[in-house]
Amino acid sequence: MRIVTSTISRNIDTHCVEKLKLDTSILMENSALAVLKNIKNYARYTLVCGHGNNGGDGLALARHLISLNKKVDIFLIGRENSPLSLCCEMNYNILINMGVKINTINKESDIGNLEISLDNSDITIDAILGTGIKNILYEFVDSTIKVINKKSKYICSIDIPSGINSDSGKVMGSAIKANKTICLQFYKRGFLTYKCQPYLGELIVEHIGIPDTIAKLYHNNEFITDIQFVKNNIKSRNKYSFKSNFGKVAIVAGSKGFYGAAFIATESAVKTGSGLVTLISCNDVYEKFSPRITEAMTVEFSEEDRVQNILNSIDVVGFGPGMGNNNDTLEKLKTVMSLSSCPLVIDADGINVVATALKNDKNFLLNSHKNIILTPHLGEMSRLTNFDIDYIENNRIDVAKNFARKHNVTILLKGYETIITDGEITYVNPTGNSSMANGGMGDCLTGIITSLIGQGMSTLTAGICGAYLHGAIGDKLSQNMYTVTATDIIENIQSEMKKLSE
Repeated sequence: MRIVTSTISRNIDTHCVEKLKLDTSILMENSALAVLKNIKNYARYTLVCGHGNNGGDGLALARHLISLNKKVDIFLIGRENSPLSLCCEMNYNILINMGVKINTINKESDIGNLEISLDNSDITIDAILGTGIKNILYEFVDSTIKVINKKSKYICSIDIPSGINSDSGKVMGSAIKANKTICLQFYKRGFLTYKCQPYLGELIVEHIGIPDTIAKLYHNNEFITDIQFVKNNIKSRNKYSFKSNFGKVAIVAGSKGFYGAAFIATESAVKTGSGLVTLISCNDVYEKFSPRITEAMTVEFSEEDRVQNILNSIDVVGFGPGMGNNNDTLEKLKTVMSLSSCPLVIDADGINVVATALKNDKNFLLNSHKNIILTPHLGEMSRLTNFDIDYIENNRIDVAKNFARKHNVTILLKGYETIITDGEITYVNPTGNSSMANGGMGDCLTGIITSLIGQGMSTLTAGICGAYLHGAIGDKLSQNMYTVTATDIIENIQSEMKKLSE
């Protein structure tokens, strides 16, 4: 699913109209029908429509509802004498010719009739403002939105809740708090900001007939991950395969007092399907978990010859969980970089020491000439970039893309709707939930991604599929569990992998 900015959306619309001769009125009709199928089971409707194309969508929807013998109140909101867009005017005139009453709201005193309608209706349709909003709302529009939020029994917004900037997710004064948003054709970039989430309600994306070949011409390669992408990349196993076909993986993790991180990352790699997994850790971890890690080999850091032989022959290294943010960890990372030429997954304290290294050598990652994926949470991303967490939260895609491009790495920026990008192509993960917010989850994800790279995926594809798999298991388990732990995820990786491979 494609993510768009308002500029990209406008360019696509212009191309459809000017080059394809696909009239806006056709897209408006398709939009109305797409919304209709999601809200047609109510009896009485209040539609509040603006003067632009979003309002035109609402007026077209009103016509269809009336044809189904629904009870419909229509309110047209905008400054007095402000012109309607061409297609909005067309749908307005059709309704007038049908003898339909259309109420107007162009000042504060007009809102009273709307309040009466809202008291009597089952659902409010918000078609006031679309993706073009850039400025703070007019006072009477702001007041109208507050009344809609207060009085409505249920609100459905067309394309975007009115009052939300579709690029930044910023609330432009007041905004509709929708119970459901029917997003038309493309996911809006502003929806990815945390401050926008409370206004969206249930989000449904409906296609309205824009050819994907046209979208590609203007799109910036930002997508929401869908299950088909994951299924296309997690293949069923050939019956003639053997363990060397599924990757030799090394997990470099753990330190005194941080045993669990090493165990979780290693077990995750095993369960995700790696052919051979080796945990490289300290003696304390070795003694604690060697008897429990029965499907993986274990090697101590101090066994230098064995460590060197392993690093020279493996397909991927996962580095960092539970290692400690100190110079010893940085030196171990440098050793791994010098001894192995394979892709590298860096997480947790591995990221922290990279942040330290970048302060002394801004080309630390570039000079490694390696295929690297870093998997920071917001705090770790702050240390990597020196941006504060609030700034990163509000600009997650741009911060991740810019860092990935600057350092020639793949970034997986964790959080609700995790961002995965190599600087050119960006995916946003739709799976996962707050029941997974507990220790060990990041270590589990590290093991999954490391395993997928070992099985032949690129760092970008492994990040996309790994985040989806990790979150999908959490979503499934959270239906019956208040909290979901890393151990719970590990125990369900194999069955979810099987499901996705079929």
